[in-house]
Amino acid sequence: MKKLYEDKITKWDIVSLAFYMLVFLVVAGWIAMLQPLEDTPPLYTNPPDEHSRYLIPSYICKYLRLPNGLEPEVQIPYYGGSYALFPGLSYILMGLVMRLVSVFGAGEGGMLLAARSVNLCFGLLMAFFVWLLGRRLFTERGTLWAFCCGIMYLPQQLFLHTYVNVESMCMLSIAIMLYALVCMKQDGVDRRNCIIFSVGTVLCTLSYYNAYGFLVISVPWFILCFVKKEKDKSRLETKKMFSYGGLILLIWGVLAGWWFVRNAILLHGDVTGMNTLRELQTAIGAYRAPTAQARGIGIVGMLRENDTLWELFRGFVAAYGSRSVYAGIKYYYLYELFFVVAFLGLLLRIWIKRKEITRDTVIRHMLLLIGCLITFSLWLWYCYTSDYQVQGRYVLPCVIPLYLWVTLGYEAILQRIPKISKYALYLPAAYSVFMLLYFILKTAIPAYFL
Repeated sequence: MKKLYEDKITKWDIVSLAFYMLVFLVVAGWIAMLQPLEDTPPLYTNPPDEHSRYLIPSYICKYLRLPNGLEPEVQIPYYGGSYALFPGLSYILMGLVMRLVSVFGAGEGGMLLAARSVNLCFGLLMAFFVWLLGRRLFTERGTLWAFCCGIMYLPQQLFLHTYVNVESMCMLSIAIMLYALVCMKQDGVDRRNCIIFSVGTVLCTLSYYNAYGFLVISVPWFILCFVKKEKDKSRLETKKMFSYGGLILLIWGVLAGWWFVRNAILLHGDVTGMNTLRELQTAIGAYRAPTAQARGIGIVGMLRENDTLWELFRGFVAAYGSRSVYAGIKYYYLYELFFVVAFLGLLLRIWIKRKEITRDTVIRHMLLLIGCLITFSLWLWYCYTSDYQVQGRYVLPCVIPLYLWVTLGYEAILQRIPKISKYALYLPAAYSVFMLLYFILKTAIPAYFL
């Protein structure tokens, strides 16, 4: 069967796309306007670390220059160091938007919303690229919308686009990179796909270290696009591969490499900013709870100690405020059941299509799995050795591959329903919409109005 992208876009497609993005904009925009900036006991409905991150765009807005991370204005009280030590293209854009609205006399509230609006725009762009990616992956519109709604209406995923952070741009970058890589696989590598992919790599590099696993897997994916089968053997188009690879590296080096050169110069060779952060924290005697490693507890022991994986799962699904606004426990059980059924469906699909699955398909899914495992491993190692942070947002870069497998699983199950299978494919999308609105109306909004 033909993929959806091979058909012409109909009026119904345009209306559906507009409605899908409008729902995201209304819900995310509403949350962005309601959240406070500072700590708000007893529920702490302010977003995690936003007041510390907001120091950076505020500095850029005021001085129209980048901080190096050592200025008093961007230091995090009691914690030490600054987020300005790490890549922050998002902060630059926020600072410029804030400077623009300040010309029109915007007050403190307006300036904060201006900064948050940048991530709201990233969310809308991500929604669009997820839709484009879905059209490349699926043959049925019901499956497409299950994929799009599952990703963009996951409460925690939507939440990322409502406050000042770098993760929002990171999520957009993964959507762009995966879209470009799938285009390369289906259409071949050309200048258009390379430029789109390069934009994704730049945004990823200048956003969030936890997502770098998807930069890693893009290299073998890119190489695979140049492997051509000829009779009983394969041939690598080396010259073409280096030509397009050079274009990508040139764009990446110019638009993203500058940050690390700057860090190396300003921070005495500390390219990542990590060592400088530790030095600043040591200098002020910042207190951090002893890590599991320092206490002599193994990684498995750490995971058992505070039911870590379950708390990570809850944070991945829905934890608003400073990890303080949660739904009832049954809400997370329902999502757990949703994922379990999906993966049973995925096993069913693999069994049914076992004779049709190609080596190339297996390799590409394994690469996506490796990208997810790298993301998870970076979070796990950070918790174990540096700072115990059970926040689902640290593993949210895995959400697109996850929902690819979830959607394929439900497609395998629902297509076996006689006569109504075409309409049944929309059920996972309807489920995602319902679960989002239930959480927003039942849990989030009441918390903000307390």
